[in-house]
Amino acid sequence: MATLLHVLGLVLLFTACLLALFSLVLGLPGTFLIVGVALFYAWATGFVAMQWSTIGWLLVLAVIGEGVELLSSSAAAVGTRPSRRVTVAALIGALIGGIVGTPLLFGVGSLLGALAGAFVGAALAVHSEGGSLRDSVTTGLAALKGRFLGFVVKAAIGAAMVVIVVVAAF
Repeated sequence: MATLLHVLGLVLLFTACLLALFSLVLGLPGTFLIVGVALFYAWATGFVAMQWSTIGWLLVLAVIGEGVELLSSSAAAVGTRPSRRVTVAALIGALIGGIVGTPLLFGVGSLLGALAGAFVGAALAVHSEGGSLRDSVTTGLAALKGRFLGFVVKAAIGAAMVVIVVVAAF
């Protein structure tokens, strides 16, 4: 019976981690959900299968992943047109776009909205600074690419976190 419960716990842990990883596409903080799932599993097993140090490292990775995603669009936009206004506009545009896009396409809209918002925010900021249409589009595309790259990096960090949880649980 104990072996059956152990196997069931591992299956539930792995399933919850995969669902948390998928939640990244929906715009949810999936990396922190992975930390929460790991913490719950560690607590349920009396911290025998997973130590506090593992939870701590997962938390560090989650903060890095969220930070990279948050700052990526603004950093990419700065690469094409260095301006505080463009940086802030790309960041705010991505946040507003993610919120507006959330009800569209059952959650995937939040990712698409964040990408479009980063583009629009950076492009409008360049235009408001007197930049040409070409400069606006170029900077907007850089912000969009940066935001997408940030999502990819965050998803990769999330996948690494799932691997760490699974390895620590065995």
